[in-house]
Amino acid sequence: MRVGLIIEYEGTRYNGFQFQTNGRSIQGEIEDGLSQLTGAHTRIYGAGRTDSGVHALGQVVAFDTDSNISLSRFITGLNYYLPNDIAVKSAYQVGNYFNPRHEAQSRKYRYTILNSITPSPLDRRFTYLVIKQLNDEIMNQAAKTLIGTRDFAPFSGPLKTKEMKTIRTIYFSEVVRLGSKILFEIRGSAFLPQQVRRIVGTILKVGQGKMLFDEFLYIANSTFRGAAKNVAPPHGLCLVEVTYTNFPPRLENIK
Repeated sequence: MRVGLIIEYEGTRYNGFQFQTNGRSIQGEIEDGLSQLTGAHTRIYGAGRTDSGVHALGQVVAFDTDSNISLSRFITGLNYYLPNDIAVKSAYQVGNYFNPRHEAQSRKYRYTILNSITPSPLDRRFTYLVIKQLNDEIMNQAAKTLIGTRDFAPFSGPLKTKEMKTIRTIYFSEVVRLGSKILFEIRGSAFLPQQVRRIVGTILKVGQGKMLFDEFLYIANSTFRGAAKNVAPPHGLCLVEVTYTNFPPRLENIK
C-alpha cells in the first residue's frame, strides 16, 4: 500500500529536505526511521525540497510499503525512531497514484522577521532579526504586486536545468505586523529555488528604505534570472501547508 504522512520539522540541523551524501537531511532521517520500523529500505517522496535550515509545519511525503503495520503505528513507531526535531503528525492510506509533489494544488510559506532592537533567544532559530524599524505597509504593497501568473525568473536561484520553466502562479501574498514580528505569507502553485527568500530579501530592502517601490517593480518585472540578489537567511522560512484535491482523505479510519 501507499502511505501519506504529514511531517513537521525544525530544519536547523539539516542540509535541506532532499537526501544528501555529504550531510544530514530530512529525507534521510525519515527513510532511516522507516527502515528500522519495517525492516525494509523505503524511499519516500516529498511535496517540496526545502533548503538547508528551512522548517516545515506541513510537509507531505508518501511511500510504498508491504508492511502490515497499522497507520497509527506508522505515527508512533516512526516518531520513536526519529530525532526530536522531526515528527510525524498524521498518516493516511492513499491511492497508488498519489504523488505529493506532482499532485499538489498549492504550497504556503511563511517568513518571520523579528523587527526589534533586541534579539529573542527563544525565537532565534525561527525568526530573522532586523533591528532597523521596517515600513510594513509599503512591504505589503510590494508583496501584493506579485499576485497572479508571471515570470518569477528575477527571484530565482540557480536552476537544475536551463530548460526549467520560471512561470509560476501566486494566489496570495501579504505582509502583516504582529507586535514586534512581521510575517510574510505567500501561497502559490509551486516555487523556484530560493524564490521566497529572494522575494523577502528584496521586500526587506523596500521596508528599510534602501530600495524605492518603483525599483522593486522594475526588478520584479524584469526577465533576468537572479535580478533580485538579496537572499533572506533560511531560518526565518517555514513550509506551512501543502494542499491537494483529495488529501488528506476525507473518510479515513486510522486503525
